[in-house]
Amino acid sequence: MIDPTHDELVLYDEISELGDKTWNISANIEGLNTDPKMYSIMLFKRLCTNQRGYTALWKLGLNLEANIVLRSAVETAICIAANFKIREEFVLLMRRDATFTVARQIIMHRESGDQNLVREGESTLRFLQSKLPDGAKPAKLDWRDLSEKGDVAELYVYHRMLSSVSSHVTGLSILRGVSNERLDAGQAEIRDLERKMHLMMMAGALLQGIRYHSVMIEAYEGLKAAEAFTDRLADISMKWTWA
Repeated sequence: MIDPTHDELVLYDEISELGDKTWNISANIEGLNTDPKMYSIMLFKRLCTNQRGYTALWKLGLNLEANIVLRSAVETAICIAANFKIREEFVLLMRRDATFTVARQIIMHRESGDQNLVREGESTLRFLQSKLPDGAKPAKLDWRDLSEKGDVAELYVYHRMLSSVSSHVTGLSILRGVSNERLDAGQAEIRDLERKMHLMMMAGALLQGIRYHSVMIEAYEGLKAAEAFTDRLADISMKWTWA
């Protein structure tokens, strides 16, 4: 097992503390839920809770479960970056996604014969559609597109990797629960790498969120601290060896 070094664990804890400080500032800000700043606050709250959940699972050695939460954190960090870059366009993307989701739920409830939920869903759908500008259609979020808009391509790489090998039930991910002589060596190597790398991945996702969110809420001391931590994380990564 390749565990994080003492310096890496110290850095992770310091980044976690900065996330908590940034959230404490965010919690006192009020505004409309149509404001990109408020979207950033809602997203950052989720990122912080994802990070806490991931850390708890990681410490218990529940790596698969931790990875599932990590994927959610990566998605949230992508959204924070996209929201920062494109502002009102991101708010519209979220509204279109909400409308798309409700429309799909109505189909599911209709197929199951639950007419009460169909009626409730249709009422919600009409309300959501009334909030969309002319010409805007329901559409689910596209993670690759969001990562490009947010200029965080590395987070999309994390997202794809986590989706294929751990967070989703796939032909590859499910084989990791199968034991035989040929598979054991490869699976052990992957597990060894993940113990260190995914913890640092979580640190990087949280740092991205802090950097963009700090600017949104004008907490520039947090931005300076996040930039310093980013440099430290980059320095540590240059020293990684797989002995």
